[in-house]
Amino acid sequence: MHGTLPPRVLLLLLLILGAALPAWAGGPLLLSRGEFVLDAGSLPPADDAGWRAQELPDPWRLSRPGAAGNGWYRFRFQGAELADPLMAVYLPKLIMNAAVFLNGTPIGDGGRFAEPMARNWNRPLLFLVPPGLLRPGENVLHVRLGTHDYTQATLDPFWVGPEHALRAEYERAYFLRITLNQTASLLIAAIGMLALSLWWRRRQDTAYAYFGLSALVWAAQSTNLYLNQIPFSTTVWEILVNGGFQVFAGLLLISLLRFVGLHRPRLIAALWLALVVGPLSLWAVPARHYFATTAFWHLYTLATSLLTLVLLLRAAWSGHNRDARFLVGAMGVVVLFALHDWLIHSQHLWQGSTAWPLADVFLLHYSAPVVFLAVGLVMVGRYVQVLNEFEQFNNELEFRVQAKHAQLEQSYARMRLLEMERAVAEERERIYRDLHDDVGAKLLSLVYRASRPEDADLARSALSDLREVVSRTGSDAFGLDELVADWRSECERRLREAGIAIEWTQRLPVQDLLLSQPQALGLGRILREAVSNAIRHAGASRVGVSIACDGELLSIEVRDDGKGCPHDSTHPTGRGLRNMEARAARLGGNLSRRNGSAGGHAVKLTMPRPDAAADIGAATSPPTPGSPGTSSPPPDGSSG
Repeated sequence: MHGTLPPRVLLLLLLILGAALPAWAGGPLLLSRGEFVLDAGSLPPADDAGWRAQELPDPWRLSRPGAAGNGWYRFRFQGAELADPLMAVYLPKLIMNAAVFLNGTPIGDGGRFAEPMARNWNRPLLFLVPPGLLRPGENVLHVRLGTHDYTQATLDPFWVGPEHALRAEYERAYFLRITLNQTASLLIAAIGMLALSLWWRRRQDTAYAYFGLSALVWAAQSTNLYLNQIPFSTTVWEILVNGGFQVFAGLLLISLLRFVGLHRPRLIAALWLALVVGPLSLWAVPARHYFATTAFWHLYTLATSLLTLVLLLRAAWSGHNRDARFLVGAMGVVVLFALHDWLIHSQHLWQGSTAWPLADVFLLHYSAPVVFLAVGLVMVGRYVQVLNEFEQFNNELEFRVQAKHAQLEQSYARMRLLEMERAVAEERERIYRDLHDDVGAKLLSLVYRASRPEDADLARSALSDLREVVSRTGSDAFGLDELVADWRSECERRLREAGIAIEWTQRLPVQDLLLSQPQALGLGRILREAVSNAIRHAGASRVGVSIACDGELLSIEVRDDGKGCPHDSTHPTGRGLRNMEARAARLGGNLSRRNGSAGGHAVKLTMPRPDAAADIGAATSPPTPGSPGTSSPPPDGSSG
């Protein structure tokens, strides 16, 4: 049939028609090819204004170096009747301000174009298209771009399409660039105030002062990321912002070096150079050299940051600095993000390229939480370390106080003991004088007036016992060497007066032994009683006394060459021998007697070797009445 198209040709025409439909029929339309003209007017220029073709992105530094002021972009696209009545124009990135006209009608702008110009360099813009303004056929969209000598003008590709399709991307970009930065600025300012308050309380920790100041400068400088209206001209604001970056970076790096205890005078001098000279040079240079000067100082700061990172790495691993290990990771993120932002600022990164998803976002500000986390870990670690050291110091101090308290108690106890000993010595001296003047004189009279030798000997024994009891009180400890010397002197005197020869032998240890008062009195009385028996009853011409300390035993033996002593029942043991046995038992020893094969008799006391520590303890405790150490020999002095 004539006039009818074949089915295959009809299908091909439908496909071509579908491809020619407006792009937003399936989604928003990306506008990246248009025309441009420099014009200072506030309304779109006429068609004969000298428009030239222009592709986006359009960085003026490359396309028209040295140009500034107002520029106009014109885009033409085909429209159609749309079911969605709400359309929008979305500008993801531009520098510095923009106004949008659709078909000659203004639909929105980013703020004032006069100085101080509104700042939208980091702010996405979304403008709604009034209903009915979009034509089904050809539409013309004008974008006015406001720039300044101290800004790097640029316009990235933008979108036209349904509002609901563009709103999500706009809100994502607004959250990343504006909301997060506002939140981070508040956080940074709060931490800066906290660090300064710590420094105010500990002026010697200057690292907190530098860190707090750097945080406040960072918080102030970061307002450039989200402020739309500024209080100064664009020139002053740009110098303050870029100079503030040098100040912030210098203070931060100095604080990190001080945190880990790294003393690098040359590096710190270089940081102070950038901190002071950098902002001043931005004020001094003319506008045509401003960007080169800014790029130089940013690169200078990046180099010092890399050097600081290397020093932190060395301190962390070779110096085993735990604080440096926390800061290395944070500083690495800062350097990486700073390099990324420097590439964007210097326009060395692909702008608008999908191969670099964050090519339109400045990241350095997001490294602030990482830095603060690292410094916070350092501060917490130091606090825990100081707390542990403080607790350990308290424990040591408490132990030392207890030790000193025990020493003081021992000192007071020794002082009380000395006072008691002095009082006892004074009382003993008084009693001794009284006894010497009264009882001693009477006993001495009995010695000289006694008609029988036995009575004189008994009086002498009583006088010796009295002298020994008075001179050796319970508060004394006596050396065995001294006691043996006294005993020998007494035995030689008594036996010489009785006309009996004496043989004295002794084997004592090199180190003197200490005996308590009960031990000294007990041993002395046993020895004295044995010698008395030999004098009165043995009829001996020679008496031998042996005192030996062998191993763990102490022995005293008295032997004579007299007539011996019977052991049968017809000669019961006398009271003197029973007293000697009782005293030996109280000393923990044993008293034995034997007759010699050629005559004579021997009495031997064997007891454990005195324990010096126990004896000293016993010596410091006064004996109780009636105790074995204070018992006296029977008054009659009778023997067995």
